[in-house]
Amino acid sequence: MGIKEVLERIGYVRSNINLSARELSLRMGMSPQYMAQIERGRIVLTVEILLQILEICNFPIERFFNHNIFEYEVNKELEHLLNSLSEDKKKNIIDFIGSI
Repeated sequence: MGIKEVLERIGYVRSNINLSARELSLRMGMSPQYMAQIERGRIVLTVEILLQILEICNFPIERFFNHNIFEYEVNKELEHLLNSLSEDKKKNIIDFIGSI
């Protein structure tokens, strides 16, 4: 994942909770333009700042770095449901999906 995608994901995280760049900047104790400058790549993003953004937005780091940030919740729910099944039911699902 390149820096461009990281910056796009930050914008997604922020907008996911309807938070403007200005509002997030202020919650971080920074100037109102700070997040806009980060998202445009004008300020170097550090791991510390990224973690602070994710914490303020209550966004899981594992979702942020997941290969598909948009389908993460659905995939986690499906994983949870599959893990709760017996081995026989898991095999039935595998057989069913294989027959499609």
